Amino acid sequence: MATAYEAVVEKRFKKLRFSVQRLDRQKPRSRPDFLVSNSSGRPQLLCEVKTVFSGGYLREKGVHVSMLEEKLWNFGVFQNEIDLTKIHDCLADAVRKRAALVADEKSLKDVPLLVAFAFDFFADFLHFYPRTFNADVSGILTIEKDVARVNAFQQFGIEEQERRLRTGFTRGLPPNSKDFVLVRNKNKAAQRVPKDFRLRCLTEGYDESM
Repeated sequence: MATAYEAVVEKRFKKLRFSVQRLDRQKPRSRPDFLVSNSSGRPQLLCEVKTVFSGGYLREKGVHVSMLEEKLWNFGVFQNEIDLTKIHDCLADAVRKRAALVADEKSLKDVPLLVAFAFDFFADFLHFYPRTFNADVSGILTIEKDVARVNAFQQFGIEEQERRLRTGFTRGLPPNSKDFVLVRNKNKAAQRVPKDFRLRCLTEGYDESM
């Protein structure tokens, strides 16, 4: 599943007309997953992809809080604490990989780092994560499906929405889509996200003025 999400992120960059070079399979030392360049071949971004499968571990029940944990469904209502450790650790690991790359490739020292996350339903605590984080991470990416389609659907009245849900009628709705959602580091990031890429993303809350 982690490998599949890496492929989704790579495809999304290519859909936005960026070229993508895989880095983590070429050298023995740690590397971010991708180097993303513009059409002229100029490096724009480094990207590390992280997948978080579990929102925690319920010791009293002996199960992980995850959609992948079949035993979880036998316990009915349960309570789980918000734990931001995994997000923090993923960002720290991405910074470590970037540092190893830059130590060997000095020409990439000014290329900003983004960390692309995929979360299990029960592990998605990004909403609670501080918007000021490690200055070596320029931003966090997630992928949101069908934003334009959902927005268009919500413009219909209740009766029309119910009719379309009942019949599966989709005429007049935008096609299925996937968009990068960018959470920019509100700390003074060492490298800023290039404007050309930022404008191709949805920003947090889908407010392009953020």
